[in-house]
Amino acid sequence: MGVSGNLQSMLPGDLLQWLSLGQKTGTLLLRNKAVEKKIFFRNGRVISSASNDPREYLGQFLMSHGYLTEPELMKAMEVQLQSSILLGKILVMIDVITEPELQRLMRLKAEEEIYDIFLWHEGEFQFIDDSLPTQEMIPLQVDVTGIIMEGTRRVDEWERIREVIPNETLMATLIAEIPVEDLELDEVQQTIIAAIDGRRTLAEIVLESRSSSFIVCSTMLTLVREGCVKLTDPALARQMAAPRTVDSGPIPILAEASEDDEIVSLLNRAQTSLRGGEYEKAQRFLKAAENLAPNHLKVRSAVRGAEAAILSDLRRNGLLETKVPRVAKAFEEITAMNFTPNEGFMLSRINGQWNIGSLIKISPIREPDAMLIFYKLWKDGIIAFD
Repeated sequence: MGVSGNLQSMLPGDLLQWLSLGQKTGTLLLRNKAVEKKIFFRNGRVISSASNDPREYLGQFLMSHGYLTEPELMKAMEVQLQSSILLGKILVMIDVITEPELQRLMRLKAEEEIYDIFLWHEGEFQFIDDSLPTQEMIPLQVDVTGIIMEGTRRVDEWERIREVIPNETLMATLIAEIPVEDLELDEVQQTIIAAIDGRRTLAEIVLESRSSSFIVCSTMLTLVREGCVKLTDPALARQMAAPRTVDSGPIPILAEASEDDEIVSLLNRAQTSLRGGEYEKAQRFLKAAENLAPNHLKVRSAVRGAEAAILSDLRRNGLLETKVPRVAKAFEEITAMNFTPNEGFMLSRINGQWNIGSLIKISPIREPDAMLIFYKLWKDGIIAFD
């Protein structure tokens, strides 16, 4: 018999333990906002997993572990498109990784995808009995008890991390040589350290290293305590240096309105913005609705519909995946501008050779968000197309 519910009423650890002790076979589907994950069970053991979050794709995971570069991923994905062979098998065939190492990393990837669920504040789940994917999977055997123990440990550690690192807007700067061998840093942590350049915020390091917020912040906490890294708030520095301005603040909501009224108001305003071609404004209203009710059916449906409509409009207006962008402004002018972490990441990958579709494929950013970034950069004259 299947089961469904909310992760606030049945915690991830309890849910996984129930499936393990019951020796269940089937698919556990979990949703939180736009992220959807699937964990496949056979006789109570995790045999594979899948996620629609680009940050958790195999190619991104291998880059975070130093096995793959962006150009290598690009070539492998071109082969995959032509052959329909699993990406992992292609990478083994071209000697990027060995079969045993691929198995090890696939297992780690599945574990990391599940650990992330323990840190969700909201989420819905559904277990579908005896339902497993028909497509070929690389088989895994993941111990559920170990996952529950580590997931619970991360919940406790995350609370301690947030006491020192309240958010990812802080900027990391190296202030001493890092004793890599003494600290016993693994391959992922070394990738994170390589992304520290004194200019990137933690959010930008998350993108650059293709790692999770938890692992980046955990690594930074260790480095701060060892006296190797200093964290500063660039927004606070800018605020102290700049003249005072009026803060527009969050999107206003009627104080007396019920939650359903607020949701309807936000969705209506998103639709109005969408019809007027104000895509970024529409996205702001939709994100506000998501933050208010992450798993509300109306919100989820509105987000999917809006994203599809925006993508359709952008393509109709000439923003096609086949177009090759180039930077249209001088480097000095660009460095003086402020970009979001996602915008900065995409802009830094534009080389005049890779088209939009390829840039999206190698990035850890969702396609609707990435296409809106290219649209904004194009509209603002920062990029152009030949």
